[in-house]
Amino acid sequence: MSSRNTAEIIQLPPTAVSKRVETVKRVRAAVEKKTRYLLEGLSSNVADALFEEMHHLSEEDALACHFNIMRCLKTQGDVLANEFAQYMDKSWVNLVHRRDKQAIADASQDVTPMLKAYSDKYLNHYKILLEELRLRFCHLSRRRLAFHPMLPGNFYLCFWHATEDLDLTYQERKLLLPLFHRFVMDRFGQVLAISNQTLVELEIPAWFE
Repeated sequence: MSSRNTAEIIQLPPTAVSKRVETVKRVRAAVEKKTRYLLEGLSSNVADALFEEMHHLSEEDALACHFNIMRCLKTQGDVLANEFAQYMDKSWVNLVHRRDKQAIADASQDVTPMLKAYSDKYLNHYKILLEELRLRFCHLSRRRLAFHPMLPGNFYLCFWHATEDLDLTYQERKLLLPLFHRFVMDRFGQVLAISNQTLVELEIPAWFE
């Protein structure tokens, strides 16, 4: 047998693209696992919390909305989680391709102020950790980025669009937003910590020149 056949195969170093793809897959999987768990918690706790968000509705409308939302989350909880993951995936794909822009359409004008108010709370509260994540994503992408999938505004926007395929009215979809804020985003720090720790384990530094 020739020396060519018996020689050990030289392992070439991974390219920047392949490393970026594998890194994004790992971070995405960790984030999705945690968010699915939190969305399950939303469905489990919605019964009592929902009435608290209906103070502006008549008793008849509140009862009807409550029934519809409870039924929907019980029968379509997996649909909501899957749709949320698919919208988030669009942002992860943008990161892989080094696109510094929002991956999905803005919400309607009447919903946008609510989403922004919720998002700004966590932008301020987790300012340092979000900047650390941004720098790690910049290093991974080898370019300066302002947008990345872990921004709180992206989570709210993905959730809003994920409710589009549920058997709910527009008003009922809006009632879900404060519940997402309360039962999912209230634990947003845990999601950020998981994504950051995954990047640390994959040796992606928090700096970019």
